[in-house]
Amino acid sequence: MNRTTFLKLLTQKLFPVLKAEGFEGSGQTLRRIDGPLIHVFNVQGASGGKACYLNLGAHLDFLPTEGGAQVTPDALEESHCVFRDRMEPPPGAAFGWAYGATKEQAEENVEFIVSEWAGPGRAFFARHGSYPQSFEQMLRETDPNQIHARTALHLARIAVHLGDRARAQALVDAGLARAPERATSLKADLAKVLTA
Repeated sequence: MNRTTFLKLLTQKLFPVLKAEGFEGSGQTLRRIDGPLIHVFNVQGASGGKACYLNLGAHLDFLPTEGGAQVTPDALEESHCVFRDRMEPPPGAAFGWAYGATKEQAEENVEFIVSEWAGPGRAFFARHGSYPQSFEQMLRETDPNQIHARTALHLARIAVHLGDRARAQALVDAGLARAPERATSLKADLAKVLTA
């Protein structure tokens, strides 16, 4: 099977499920926009042409995008999102979701993806499900000293937007302490969070 056939099966079987849950779009990327909250589902071909990745992204429209591009919510790609994950295929030798050697294998793989959506797919978006509630909870549950400095930057920006300057300061301090010495732009961004 090839990518085109596999995408057609996803369009027939998975996309109606996503659209019933508020995602819109066509092609390889679907989006769900609710106020400042943007959810992105994307199908990305893997090298070798025999499999794909299913990318999940969540973003808030007041945050800068990853990579710094100016992107409207309806054009946001998963790679622009500050919160990202993948729906992982079952363990095996292959990387990504295999297209399958036959139409039956492709259909079986797509059926499995549809069933997996109910677990890991929905769980990712549920963690980033509503603004501000999901993000207030995320801030409460995050230990600033246990996260990457870049994650501290994103969460500090969210805390400022929510009016929680004390939590933002704790995240900035932790991010600055954890940032590698050479990460000068990251350190500069962290230092600017509370002055913006």
